Amino acid sequence: MFEVGNLNYNFQSFLDMVGLIQGTTLGVLLIVLNKRKYRSTFFLGLFLIFLSLKLVSYIAISLQVSDVYPTLFLLPFNFSWLLLPLFFVYTQQVCALSNEKTHYWVLIPGVVSFLAQLVIFFLPYETKLMISQSPWYVLIFTYIGIFYSLAIGVWNLRLLYHHRIEVHNSFSLIESKELQWARVFLIYSLITTVIIHILFYISTTNYYFKILFSVFDLIAIYWVSYHGVVQRNVLSVLDERGRYHIPLQVPSETVNTTTTATEELEALMEKIDNHMVRSESFIHTELTIVDLAEKLKVHPKRISTAINTIRQQNFNTYVNRFRIKKAEQLLRNQEEIHLSIEGIGNEVGFHSKSAFYSAFKKETGTTPTKYKEKISA
Repeated sequence: MFEVGNLNYNFQSFLDMVGLIQGTTLGVLLIVLNKRKYRSTFFLGLFLIFLSLKLVSYIAISLQVSDVYPTLFLLPFNFSWLLLPLFFVYTQQVCALSNEKTHYWVLIPGVVSFLAQLVIFFLPYETKLMISQSPWYVLIFTYIGIFYSLAIGVWNLRLLYHHRIEVHNSFSLIESKELQWARVFLIYSLITTVIIHILFYISTTNYYFKILFSVFDLIAIYWVSYHGVVQRNVLSVLDERGRYHIPLQVPSETVNTTTTATEELEALMEKIDNHMVRSESFIHTELTIVDLAEKLKVHPKRISTAINTIRQQNFNTYVNRFRIKKAEQLLRNQEEIHLSIEGIGNEVGFHSKSAFYSAFKKETGTTPTKYKEKISA
């Protein structure tokens, strides 16, 4: 610990200052990136800025700023009500379900909380001191806010679960589209929030606990910043190719029995299978269900329903099965075609070696290398 002027600086305040500077800078960068096509990073930028501003309160407490400057007591930067709702709105805008209505209303409690803190901040010091000692102050602005954010976080995990299903039903290339980083961040946030409050309950003054809290915040800032910069809107892949305008094919009969519906799906499935075999469109790395729908002149939802119902698979698994069958043929003739195993994976439509190996093992129960060794024996 060292002293500058009347303030005592320590390692915790240093970590929080690093987080504040880095977080606000990267938050502004993400807001600027929002102007680019296919990137909805405005609310993620706000999330980073507010997460960083939260550290100002911790810095002020750590340095005992209010003892020197009483007017800075109760800084209005407790964002328990606002942080995870901001991340939730961002997730809605970037995920595969972004064409559905965005729930902006989840931000209202956070905005009200901030405005209330702002009003309290400008009150006389004696009044603020009295308010801070009231049990309802911490209850409302911290604990109820935390429970609200935890609920929004769980809702966000549920949204990401449905997003993942939609991605697997729409894309053959799912890398960078599953938003796994957002899921990891939410689980991390929920777990660390619980840990922090357990440790805080054990000891409100333990210096090493406070260092741990600062490290948690730094990890969150860098994790979100990195992935936020590289993440693009999932549906933008479809938008790049132009919005599809394929009429939904509706049976001419007004009465549609379950048997008739099943027969129609089976007929459509046969049509899809024939197209895949004949055209080998599965070798295109970024094949989407919209591409298939445009070729067959059938709405993507009908194709998805047929694959889900008749094949009991999602679109991604369905396409990969064709790729693996093609890969098996090439592996049996590898010496004639002069391709490496990784080259065969690329040839049949896989974006990376890891994706090829994972799909191959899922389909055959073994790796391409072991499969090659087996057929060569």
